[in-house]
Amino acid sequence: MDQEKFDNAVQAMKSQDYLAAERLFSKIHEDLDTSAEQYNLLASWLGLARVLNGDEEGKLLCRDAAGHEINNGVVFLNLAAAEWVSENRKRTIDAIRRGKKVDADNERLKHACELFDCRKRCCFNFLPRGHWFNRLVGRLRRRPAEPISVHQLLFGK
Repeated sequence: MDQEKFDNAVQAMKSQDYLAAERLFSKIHEDLDTSAEQYNLLASWLGLARVLNGDEEGKLLCRDAAGHEINNGVVFLNLAAAEWVSENRKRTIDAIRRGKKVDADNERLKHACELFDCRKRCCFNFLPRGHWFNRLVGRLRRRPAEPISVHQLLFGK
């Protein structure tokens, strides 16, 4: 994989130029063999860029990459961001948790988990976690002060 092109594509994502990022990731993706070590990472970035450009099929690429990944937590972070764009909080948190299992030392995954308050204690311990009242109070408590953006999820502040 051409590392310089890859770094330029990630930099385009950081600067929120998603069309340029998708073009760059696509060019690298065409030249890369599916058995390459960095294939899942590249596929997850490409899928996320597609989702950010309005192509919902990019989620499938992210999910496929995460399904085959065993080392790199960034793949799961990209999947979480793609799910977040699609307004699927449960899948976002699931992707973050799976990423933390694969790459427990990843600082960006830890930050993402803090952003979403992945799992807090039950509001009322005498009721089951799935009880409607516990769920209602939990939803009211988890409302963030400001909405979480994909850029904040991927790159921090």
